[in-house]
Amino acid sequence: MNADPLDALKDIYLPVEPHWWPPAPGWWIAAVLVLIGLCRLGRQWWGYRKATRPIREAKRIIDALAEKDASSSSSDVTVVNQCNEVLKRLLVVALDMRTLGNQSGAQWLCALDRLSNTCDFTQGPGSVLGEDRFKADFSLDRKGLLACVNDLLSNVHYRKSKMLIEESV
Repeated sequence: MNADPLDALKDIYLPVEPHWWPPAPGWWIAAVLVLIGLCRLGRQWWGYRKATRPIREAKRIIDALAEKDASSSSSDVTVVNQCNEVLKRLLVVALDMRTLGNQSGAQWLCALDRLSNTCDFTQGPGSVLGEDRFKADFSLDRKGLLACVNDLLSNVHYRKSKMLIEESV
């Protein structure tokens, strides 16, 4: 016989640690909520990008016009007409401000001032977008005009963004 009764005992084995898969139900709920939140943020971002695309395109056209202006000597009338065309297309067609479609001259300049929250169009370099461009001896501050138009586009972009955020809340 064995003199030591402890020798007859078997070794102690620790139980197997639980595996990480499948997660507890709380983790499934958290994952679904995070996924829903990400989908909603993605849809809002996509809607924002879609709604502000015309403004970004108008900025791109004005920036290209400024680059082209720096490298070539296009006529002043062409630059003014292109700026006016971009603004009309953006505001009337893309942003659906139909009341601005039939405005010209002082009315158009006042509307641009209201949109930009400045007086650059009625009293500044943007005044050439009115009836001044049809005069025989009009002068153009190209950099000033392009800066006014860029400021207007930035302000319209900010307003559109703010409006979209308020709609989603």
